[in-house]
Amino acid sequence: METRVNQRRLAERVKELSCLYAIARIAQTHDGDLPMFLQRVVEAIPQGWQFPEAAVVHVQLDDQEFGMSVNSDLAMRASLLVEKHVRGTITVAYRDARIAEEEPLFLPEEELLLDKIAADLSLIVERHERRERQALLEARMRSNDRLTVLAEITAGIAHELNTPLGNVLGYAELLKKDETERERRSDLQRIIDSALIGREIVKKLMYFSCEMPAQFQLADANKVLRDTVHLLAHRLEQQRVSVAWHLSGTAPMLRIDQVQFAQVVSNLVLNAAAAMPKGGTITIGSTHTANAVTITVADTGTGIDAENIKKIFQPFFTTKPTGEGTGLGLAVVHGIIKGHGGNVSVASTVGEGTTFTLSFPVPST
Repeated sequence: METRVNQRRLAERVKELSCLYAIARIAQTHDGDLPMFLQRVVEAIPQGWQFPEAAVVHVQLDDQEFGMSVNSDLAMRASLLVEKHVRGTITVAYRDARIAEEEPLFLPEEELLLDKIAADLSLIVERHERRERQALLEARMRSNDRLTVLAEITAGIAHELNTPLGNVLGYAELLKKDETERERRSDLQRIIDSALIGREIVKKLMYFSCEMPAQFQLADANKVLRDTVHLLAHRLEQQRVSVAWHLSGTAPMLRIDQVQFAQVVSNLVLNAAAAMPKGGTITIGSTHTANAVTITVADTGTGIDAENIKKIFQPFFTTKPTGEGTGLGLAVVHGIIKGHGGNVSVASTVGEGTTFTLSFPVPST
């Protein structure tokens, strides 16, 4: 009888060691995908218990769940403690106590085994998240390095383009002034218009590269909003775009660079209009608290898909056809807003429209 008991105990210890070994093997070979790793661990755990065919395992980590949840008192649990914070639990359960017959449903050694597994999983989760944070930090550093180099190159390009563009614009205007033939005047106007477009692109390049010095002063954001959109009224009318206003009547004054602020509004409004090729409505609103003024620019256009919405503030990213967009507009918007100590966010539904939300801090008095 004693020999049989010892053999049974030995068999249980072998199962427990096999379970730990299986989990260690999974940890060594998994490719960094944490959910897949946890799912594989859930499938491996039952082999360490007395009744592996009947054991049900459930792992909960934050808002993620793996395995099968069982509402049963016939369970043992251990906490997942990641960086000294309880982030979840690991549960081993049975649906029916009769499976044990005269044996105890859970062995004391199994409690120690579950604690060991929980400790190992917690450590693996902790290491995984540290690697993710490190990879994100390195990616941001590489991105910052690229943006610094890009800004330097962009500033050089902007300066190089400024002089010839100014010459083209100046001489074209002089020629047009003395020209009487209608067709030639029309051609000169095209040159002037193209030069003006080029100058606007140079301005965007200079904003992006921080070559345009900011001049901050207290201003009524609602007034600057209306004045800027008023300048675009004819263009919006041609595109069959209407504007709906929902402005707070008592918004506090903001410390802003009015030229840069107008650039932000113009970019967002014109982008909204471009997203509504068949016409539509742009809704511009403002609200405020004691600490911030929030401005929204919403359209009823085509929307932005989830993949592109992650990239829209990247310099030179555009979904417009070649020749119709520089990809600098939203990068400039992002840079200007950050330069004002504010934030910009975007929410979009494909086929329904897009809303940009700008937040500016209220200056302390």
